[in-house]
Amino acid sequence: MSDTDRLSDEGSADELLARADAIHDDDPPLALALLRRIDAARLAPALRPRLSFLVNHVIGEKFDLWQEALATQCTIVAAAAPIMTSTLWRQAAIAAQIADDATRARDWIRALATSGRASLTTAQALVNLGAIGFSTPTLDAETAGRSTLRALQPLAALHALPGTGLDSAFGIVTNNLASDLLERRLGDLGQPDLRTALDLTAEHAQHFWRRAGQWLELERASYLRAMTANALGEGACAAAHARAGLDLIDAHDGAHTQDVDRAFLQLELAQGLRLAGRDAAAASDRAITLAAAFGDAALDKWFADRVRRNEALAAHYGRG
Repeated sequence: MSDTDRLSDEGSADELLARADAIHDDDPPLALALLRRIDAARLAPALRPRLSFLVNHVIGEKFDLWQEALATQCTIVAAAAPIMTSTLWRQAAIAAQIADDATRARDWIRALATSGRASLTTAQALVNLGAIGFSTPTLDAETAGRSTLRALQPLAALHALPGTGLDSAFGIVTNNLASDLLERRLGDLGQPDLRTALDLTAEHAQHFWRRAGQWLELERASYLRAMTANALGEGACAAAHARAGLDLIDAHDGAHTQDVDRAFLQLELAQGLRLAGRDAAAASDRAITLAAAFGDAALDKWFADRVRRNEALAAHYGRG
């Protein structure tokens, strides 16, 4: 069946976006076809940030059609004016920068700085990070590591400055970048530049969420640190971060509304203990018991994928 056949019953702009969002990683060609049919002016304003991300992620990153991604970002900017958000300016500026449209990139980075009550330097650093995030999947490990390290260089100075309205965006971008890096093939995890970049990116994400997040973001930053340490074979460090995340949940979630997070943190705790050569049975049993109560196919698959990845990491580091 062709993409045209599968698009015969289109639906509204909101429905097209929901369909594209649901399958963008599993079926990129269909997601591309769906995104091309969305009229940004007819989309609910609250959904435009998701469209702007998917335009860069699918049209730009997956198909390397950055000129088309930029053209689509222009239609989003036109549709959203005069109520543009920092997220929309960020995604538009990223597309312009990667597509080598210096004028639009400059103008949109300036608008991003204004919307986030931040300096131009801060806004440029955020866009550079975002651009790297869309580029690293196609780069070899050494190039991805070095490119990420260059983009991270301004961040240490930012932590010493007063917070801005872009801090949460920095938290999101660094979180996503670290999440992508830690899932690279096992052989890549031995490359020194990539290892350093991965560790620093997760650390920066935690710093930004300390400034801009609530306890749930801080807990998930600890989870990211735990996954990162396990990806790097640093079991004791991973276990410490996982315990920090669990402590945050225990302090704030007496009603057990975040047992999904508990399950994944227990899984990373078990992995860290295993890599450190310690008894992981109790943490593993807690993770499995919590996961058995998910009642959600997508969460079940996510948990099973993490179990498989951790098994591969354990074998990779001689703990299989």
